[in-house]
Amino acid sequence: MIPDTEQNSQLANIDQLLEAFFRYKNKVLDQQQKTETNCKLNPTKSHILGMLLKEQRCMAVDVARQLSLSSGATTIVLNQLESEGLIQRVRSEEDRRIVWLSLTEDGEQLAKSLNANRGRMTWELLQALTEEEQQQMIGMLKKIELKLLEKMKVLEQTHR
Repeated sequence: MIPDTEQNSQLANIDQLLEAFFRYKNKVLDQQQKTETNCKLNPTKSHILGMLLKEQRCMAVDVARQLSLSSGATTIVLNQLESEGLIQRVRSEEDRRIVWLSLTEDGEQLAKSLNANRGRMTWELLQALTEEEQQQMIGMLKKIELKLLEKMKVLEQTHR
């Protein structure tokens, strides 16, 4: 077991790393927003665009679940994306209660650009490591991801 002071030091280092990473990511997103679009992008909107690029279409409840947003917050951000011309809502012909969300052409173009920039940003950051270190880091992050997914599943089950 790690002593408390050492554990606190390690946690502080991880917090500092994550904070620096998210500040950098948000700065890149902010610069891209200023140069590529007239809309107000934020990490939530960026994530929704990426989700729709990957899935092609989904429902608002899928967005809310994926991002852990309330239905009200989801509606607000989807309304903003729709008014900015980045997504569209299309009612299902088979079941009129279902409304599908999908990217517009402008939304798809922006989502692809965001995705490319994220890939470029990640690649640049990984250049600080050797090939072997990169593989080790990816393996460790995958272990952490599995643990996070496991914990999220437990949280979702206890809050039903």
